[in-house]
Amino acid sequence: MYFAVALDGNHEPLLLAIGLGTLECAESWRWFMMRLKECLGEDTEVGFISNLCDKIDFGVQSAYPDLYHGYCPKDIARKIRESVGHNDTEVESLFWKSCNAYSVHDFYLFLERLQSACRKPPFCNLLRSPIYWLDDIAISKWTRAFFPKVRRLSGGLTPYVESKIQKRVNKSYNWMARRLYGDTFEVDDNFATSKVQLERRVCSCGKWQKSGIPCGHAIACLRTRTSEAIHEMVDYKFTAFLYRLAYGSELVNSIPSHVLWKTPNETVVLLPPSMK
Repeated sequence: MYFAVALDGNHEPLLLAIGLGTLECAESWRWFMMRLKECLGEDTEVGFISNLCDKIDFGVQSAYPDLYHGYCPKDIARKIRESVGHNDTEVESLFWKSCNAYSVHDFYLFLERLQSACRKPPFCNLLRSPIYWLDDIAISKWTRAFFPKVRRLSGGLTPYVESKIQKRVNKSYNWMARRLYGDTFEVDDNFATSKVQLERRVCSCGKWQKSGIPCGHAIACLRTRTSEAIHEMVDYKFTAFLYRLAYGSELVNSIPSHVLWKTPNETVVLLPPSMK
């Protein structure tokens, strides 16, 4: 069975497609992705996250050779736990800090600490690091800092984004923002200094352009403006208008109780390619 699930503007899962097959193989995944592409359309810009499966990677690259495909960090974290032989909280914590870092500088800082932790007992007696295989995975496939895409523009927002912004407003309450020139600011967050360019919607911390939601540094620069000004800096995909439009369309149909399901007289079964 093959699944394609998306996250909507309210950070909730949305089932896109289900496929059934007798054998999980590269050609079956290619068949599923090509059918998915037919449903989504040729010009739909999407990205894909999957587990560490070469078959899925083949299917995605066959159908969408120019789009992003990354690996689920939870799957990598599970493999790290298996590799170290026990639940080492320090190793796993450092992995998640590396994975979630928004800037390249922070990513390499946490990655070095992760590698150093694996060189300590009980791992130092091993001939090589227990997570040596992590070096064979392209960092752009599991790190936020090296995600190759950026998100774009704005309106009334979904509850998830409203909550995110409020948390960042509270966190940045005492941060100091100083205008350098034009719309460019320098923000001191009591730990480091970041540079914000409002017109370009970027911050040197990397969080704004990676998440599509203004970071605390950007909000510190916008503190003297209205809340609407902050909302205008959020990616259009997170607007309540687009959220209602998506769920109000005929493309998304709610599933009634199984007692109301109707069994058609004629059925058409589309099978994936068989392996001979």
